Amino acid sequence: MGLRRPVVRRCALGTIAALSVATSASAQWPQWRGPGGHGISTERNLPTEWSAATADKPAVNIQWKTEISGRGHSSPIVSGNLIFVTTAIKGKEVPGRKAQEHLKFDYTPGYIHPDAVDIEFEHALKVFAVDATSGRIVWERTAYNGVMFDDRHRKNTFASPTMVTDGERAYASFESAGLYAYDFKGNLVWKKDLGEIIKAGLGPGTSPIIYKNLIILQCDQEMGTASYLVALDKKTGDEVWRASRTTRRSWATPLIVNSGTRDELIASGAEVVISYDPATGRELWRANGTQSHPIPSPVSTKGLVFLTAGSQAKVVMAMKPGGNGDLKDSQELLKWRYNKGAAYVPSPIAVGDYLYLLSDAGLMTCIDAVTGERKYEGGRVPVPGTFFASPVAFEDKILLTSEDGDSFVIKAGPVHEVLQTNSVGEPVYTSPAIANGRIYIRGEKHLFAIGKP
Repeated sequence: MGLRRPVVRRCALGTIAALSVATSASAQWPQWRGPGGHGISTERNLPTEWSAATADKPAVNIQWKTEISGRGHSSPIVSGNLIFVTTAIKGKEVPGRKAQEHLKFDYTPGYIHPDAVDIEFEHALKVFAVDATSGRIVWERTAYNGVMFDDRHRKNTFASPTMVTDGERAYASFESAGLYAYDFKGNLVWKKDLGEIIKAGLGPGTSPIIYKNLIILQCDQEMGTASYLVALDKKTGDEVWRASRTTRRSWATPLIVNSGTRDELIASGAEVVISYDPATGRELWRANGTQSHPIPSPVSTKGLVFLTAGSQAKVVMAMKPGGNGDLKDSQELLKWRYNKGAAYVPSPIAVGDYLYLLSDAGLMTCIDAVTGERKYEGGRVPVPGTFFASPVAFEDKILLTSEDGDSFVIKAGPVHEVLQTNSVGEPVYTSPAIANGRIYIRGEKHLFAIGKP
C-alpha cells in the first residue's frame, strides 16, 4: 500500500498534465489556417451539421452569432477563450486623392486594374476581441483611422490579413497601415510602420506568422523592385532581420517546415520560391517559382512542400526542402508538377497521404502527395458556388465553405464523397477556425460559433 499511493498520485498528476496540454492545444487556432499554418485540427466530435434560423425553424448547432461591423476578410484566430478578427470601416471621402502609380508587366508605369476602388475614402481599421464562449465583444480598438496608401480590389478589404497570437499578445497587420501588437486586455503594446506596400491597387492579404521570438512578414509588391521579408522582435517590434527580394506582388503567407536537420521558411513567389533560415533571414536555396501571382499559401505533408497559383496559369508544384544554393536551373527539388485544378484564391490542403486542390468554382482534385498520382479530379459539391475561403480539416473530414455561406463536409481520402451540406445564411469570404470544440466561421456581417449543445 505504501508504494501504490505515490504511484497513483503520479499517474493522476500525469493525467491532469496530459489533459491540460490537450485542453491548451484544443483552445488554440493561433494564426492563418491554424497550428503551423496547415489548416488541420486535431479535435474530435465536432458537429458536421448546422443551419441558420428561419421563420419556421430554429438554428441547428449555431451556438451564437455576433455582428462585426465593417468589412474584413481576416479569418478568426483563437487563443484560450478569446477570438480575434480585424475589420475596416469606410469613412468620409477625400476628394482628389489618387491611387499610387502601378507598373505593367514590361515594368512601365500606367497599369490600372478595372476593379481597384476606394483610394478616395478614409478607413478606420479595427481589432475585435470576442469571448469564444458567449460571443460577447470583449473589446475593440481602432488601430488606424485615415486615408489608405493605395486602392483595393472591390472584392478585397483593407482588413484581409489574418492576425497571429503567441498566447500573450495578438498581432494585427494592415500592411501599409502598419503592424500592431495588443495584449489580451486590449492595450496597445507597440506598433510598427512597415512603409509603402503596393500591390497593383488590389489591397492586402498576406498574414504574419510567428517563429520563436519573431514576427515574420512577407512583403512582396508591384513587380519586385521593393519586395522583402522582415522579422521583428515580437516583444518590442524592433527589426531583427530583413531579406530583400525581387519577386513580384503576392498574397501568399510563408510556411515554416522542418527539412530534417533544420527549420526552413518557405516563401512562394512567381519568379522563384526561396527557402530562408527563419532565425536569421539567410537564404538557403531557391528554385523556379509558380510563374503566376501566388495568392494561395504553401502547405506540406510527407516531407514535401506544395506551392500553387492560379492567376496567369494553373500551377501545382511538389518540392523537397533541404537544398542548398541557386537551383533555378535544376530539377533537384521538384518532385512532381501538375497544371490543373489550382485556385486563384483558396489555398490547397494536405492531409495525410493526399494533397487536395479546390478550384474557385468548387471542383476538388485529390493527388497522392508523394507520387503525384491523381486519385480523382472534378469532385463536385451539390450546390454550385464560388470559393474564397480555404479548406480546413478535422478527423477524416475536409470542410469547404463557399461565398454564399454554404459549407460542405467532404470525406477525406482517395474517393470523393460529400457527407453533409450546411449554411450560416450569409456570404462567407474567410477560412474557418476550429478550437474549443467549435467551428468559428466569419460571415460578411457576423461571426458564428458552431458547436454541439
